[in-house]
Amino acid sequence: MSTDTHVGGEEKIGNYKYVRTLLNGQNSTVMEVVQDNTGKRFAMKQMLSSRAENKDERKIFELEAKLGMELRHPNLIRVYDFVRDRHQPYFVMEYFPSQHLRLALGKRDLYEQIKPKLHRIITQAAAGLAYMHDRGWVHRDIKPENMIYNKTAELRVIDYALALKVKFGLAKMFASKPPCAGTHSYMSPEQIRQLPVALTADIYSFGITCYELACGRQPFRANSANELLNKHLTEMPSPPTAHNKEITQEFSDLVMKMIKKKPADRPQSLHEFMSLFSRARIYKTDPMPGSE
Repeated sequence: MSTDTHVGGEEKIGNYKYVRTLLNGQNSTVMEVVQDNTGKRFAMKQMLSSRAENKDERKIFELEAKLGMELRHPNLIRVYDFVRDRHQPYFVMEYFPSQHLRLALGKRDLYEQIKPKLHRIITQAAAGLAYMHDRGWVHRDIKPENMIYNKTAELRVIDYALALKVKFGLAKMFASKPPCAGTHSYMSPEQIRQLPVALTADIYSFGITCYELACGRQPFRANSANELLNKHLTEMPSPPTAHNKEITQEFSDLVMKMIKKKPADRPQSLHEFMSLFSRARIYKTDPMPGSE
């Protein structure tokens, strides 16, 4: 089945029946499908045929699939199967009816709905990413679009396309320079400078994400991509409390520590972050930790 064209009816991909398209991306399409022999619903991500001819893109796609099969945590999207189809490779994921946090940030009514649940949402994202880090992987594209949640505020981190394995010792010394990859609004200074991959890069991006989730706005605004990247390199933004007086000082201080320019000045692990965050409120009106 080619996802470069309209799909519908009784179309099938392997042992799966197409139900509907969930997302059309630049390189792939995500669909809801039903498995023939079980009737179970899954999500399927399939490369566009126009992209599948590119060996580098196929390699990235396969990495994302394999990593999704390797990582097994309730807050990371699970991949069950990968098919190296010659024309359009695809992988099958858990079906998780949800929406991403970017949508909530863009709609006032949805944003007001998630604000009382932000502590739980952030905790789940941190737990999933900490598990990923414990296995030596850096996500490198942490942002609201890559965090999906459902009506009960269960969360999954998605999209491992840019993930890289951390190298140590001689492997780190002789490693080639990593590509300058990521999303400009969330990239750490070391990603921009193409320095060796480290877990603290994700802590920076997660800090930017936490800042935005709490404030409803990103810490840096710019008129061009270059200006935005330069701000990540040289400028410290106003603290979250400057934009919302209801944000607690302890949460504001924690976020500002996460987005320090020097990796050594940030929390050194997401376990350290979770320990501090478990004792902090985001908003002054939030219940005290442990009282819920």
